[in-house]
Order: sequence, then C-alpha cells, then structure tokens
Amino acid sequence: MIEIVIAIFAVWVIILYAARRWGEKYGMDISGPLLMWKTEKGKKLIDRIARRKGWKVYGNIAIMVAVAAMFATSYLIVMNVVISFQISPENAPSPRLMLGIPGINPIIPIGYGIIALAIAIIIHEFSHGILARFERIKVKALGLVFLIVPIGAFVEPDEGQLQKVKRAKRARVFAAGPTSNIILAIVCILLLSFVFAPAITPKEEGVILAQDFGGVERWSVIVAINEVKVSTSSAIEKMLKGVKAGEFYKIEVRRDGNEINITIPRGIYVAEVVDNSPADGKIQKGSIICRMNNESMLNQSTFLDFMGSMRAGESVNISLYYNGNFSTISVTLADRYDFVGDEKGKGFLGIQAYGIEDVIIDESYFSSIYNPLKGRFLPYLALPFMGLSPPPEEIMDLYTPSPLFWSIYNLLYWIFWLNFAVGTFNALPAIPLDGGYIFRDGVSYLFSLFPRTRKKAEKISSMVASAISVMLFISVFAIILIPRLREIISF
Repeated sequence: MIEIVIAIFAVWVIILYAARRWGEKYGMDISGPLLMWKTEKGKKLIDRIARRKGWKVYGNIAIMVAVAAMFATSYLIVMNVVISFQISPENAPSPRLMLGIPGINPIIPIGYGIIALAIAIIIHEFSHGILARFERIKVKALGLVFLIVPIGAFVEPDEGQLQKVKRAKRARVFAAGPTSNIILAIVCILLLSFVFAPAITPKEEGVILAQDFGGVERWSVIVAINEVKVSTSSAIEKMLKGVKAGEFYKIEVRRDGNEINITIPRGIYVAEVVDNSPADGKIQKGSIICRMNNESMLNQSTFLDFMGSMRAGESVNISLYYNGNFSTISVTLADRYDFVGDEKGKGFLGIQAYGIEDVIIDESYFSSIYNPLKGRFLPYLALPFMGLSPPPEEIMDLYTPSPLFWSIYNLLYWIFWLNFAVGTFNALPAIPLDGGYIFRDGVSYLFSLFPRTRKKAEKISSMVASAISVMLFISVFAIILIPRLREIISF
C-alpha cells in the first residue's frame, strides 16, 4: 500500500513540474502542492444567472443566515475550549480530524468525500460569483483546484471593485457562499428525513446485539429468549429478571438468514483481558462470570459497583463458566493506579465485562439515528465519529434497503455534512473567512456612527477583526493543543 501512495505522489510531483514549466499558457498555476487551473469559461453562465430578479432579496437573507451561523458556530468554538480542559491527553483528537480533506481526515470516506467536497466548494464559489456580478463587480476568472484529485473550485472577483462598493453589497457577496452551503445541507436533511429514512425497516423482528456475547457475534438479531419472542430490549430485561446468576437460559438468534440457538448461564461476558493484569492467564476471553465473592454478576453496573468497593491486594473468589464447564478461581487484585493511572489503592482485576442487557439495541435505534428529524441533530452530525457513516455492512444487512439505496443515502449524507461544515466554518468571524469580512464591515459600520471614531473606523475594525481572528483560530485548535499542554505542564 505504501508503495502505491509513494508512486501516486511521485507522479503528482511530475505533473506539478510540467504545469509550472509549460502550463501557464493553459491557465495553470502552482501554489505549494496545489494545482490551480484558471479559465474564462463559465463567466457568461454566471452573468446570465446574475441577471435574474430576486438576488438582492437572496443576498439580504444570506446576510441574516450567515450572521446567525456566525454566532452559533462561535458559541460551539467557545464550548470546544471548555471541553478541551476536561478531556485527557490520550482522548484528544488527532490533528487530521481538523482537516476536511478526504483521505487525510480518517472519518471522511474518500469516494463520497471527494464528490461532496467538490459540490460544496463549487456551490460556495459560484454563489460568490453570482452575487458579485449582480452587484456589478467584475469576475476575473473561474477555476478548479487539484490535489491529485479535484478538491474544489474558485471564482476570482476583482478585489479593487469589491473594496469600493458599499458595505451592504460586499456583505451580500460574502454571505452568499456559506448561506448556499447551509441551504443545500438543509435540502439534503429534508430528503434524508422524509424520503430515505422511512424506507429503513428491519428484516427481522427482534433486538440487535451490539457486541459479541456468549458465542454470538456482534450485529446478530435476538428474536427469542427461552422460546418467547422478543422485539424490544425492555422485553429482554424483563424476562431476565427471573433468571438468577449461574442459571441457564436459551437465546434464539438470526444472522445472515441462519437461525442459531445457544444456551448460556446468566452472568457477565468477558470481552477483553488486560495483559499482565491479575486476570491474565486465569480468566479467558469469552468466559462468563456468574459470581464474585458470592455476589451475583448480572450486568456491567453490578461488576463496576463490586470493583469500586475492592482495594488493591484483596483476594476475590470468582465463579465462572468457560468452554462448557463451571469453575471457581481466586485472584489477588492489583493497584488500579499501576494500570490506569488514577484511583491509587483501588483494586484492579484487568477485564472488560458486560451483561447482555448492556449490549442490546432496539432495531428502531438505527431507524431513528439515520433519520435526522427523529433523533437529535448533533448526534446525527457525529455519526462519522461513531463509525456509523457510512454504516458498516453488518448494520446495512439488518435492514431491507438495497446497497444502491445505501450508496445514495451515504452520498446525500456527506453532501449534507460537508456543506454544513463548509458553510458554518466560513461563517466564523475570522479573516480570511467570509464571516470575517462581514464582521469587519459590521464593526466598521458601528464605529462610523460615532463622530469621534468615524475617521478611524476602518483601522479600528481591522484591528478588532484581526484580534478576533487570532483568538478564534487558536480556539479551533484548543481541543488538540490544550490536553497535550496539560500533560506537559501537569495541570
């Protein structure tokens, strides 16, 4: 794989060299690793569109939308700073997550990401161009930006003319880009909510197993417990209340069209064993722990409560089931601090374990989570961070839509996601973003209202806008920088 990547970049370097040497007459220019292609084509199309009525109204609406997005996004950035003081260095996000470039940002799929990003940037730039021409500002050139693949487009207005027009006209031009992105994101949300999401219906009636448990693989569907049909997680929890720790119960499972029946004892399933911990070598992954010091282990809560009461050096008698047999072992607990780095003196066993109730999900959960109007908006926006966009094949197989349906759904989702990201980010009051120029003109207008500051309004607004820009860009990267700085200086 690394050889392919090296070969691709080697070819790209050759293309950049050729473009620098011979591409000028074709409108090609180089900026670092980027190849820009400028052209006069498309200007007539923009002129024709800009001659239509209604663009002034659109521009005025765009200013209101951009200002609303400016305040909302700035608030989220401030909350980002607050959160950065609460997360540990090991949980701090990778710097790659701050770049909205497919292939570099690990959560953005390359195929869907490239198409969606190209659409977002083209919509953004052409909106600037249309409003510029509507306000009689010359468009010098249009073009595409390449980084191996096309990653965007640009419309280059005449900067001299842009600076000479009234503030309101400039604001319409700047606001058009982010607002068009936000509007397209809203259109995609409506399509996903009312056209696509209602078609996501389960193939089997039952409850989804979100983690491996007792020999049953993750993303299987539990259809019955002790030969009684179940359709909700609450029904399973109710049935299992009558099953004591160590008592056997029967699970009927459907997976890939096959029916599987297993009988296991009530207890917590050991999903992981920490290397060199007290459990290492004594408790096998896949074991089911029924009791610890004669206390019933039914779910993750009972396990964590028990461990929270234990101290390092204490012994624990553990009754467990593994490979068809029951056994009892004794384990001396280690110090949690030596393995985790906190709660010195607390007992540490070294396993990750959970009950079946902890890892079951109603089938309606995914039907809802993929419907932005049924669930909450921020979790829907966070689907890529949870590994749920594009959905894993195992999840798609649980529902009736075809692979073609999911391909269209995923494309629409990423058009929404990247347009929303491009629109809201560009609305920030930070130069050189669109919102930064709108903010600077707004500050300039306010200072021009007072006789004492009227002459210095432009200078003061530039200073204020520059200061806000620096603070915002630092705040954007706070989630990466502050946890690591806290680790270095220990606060």
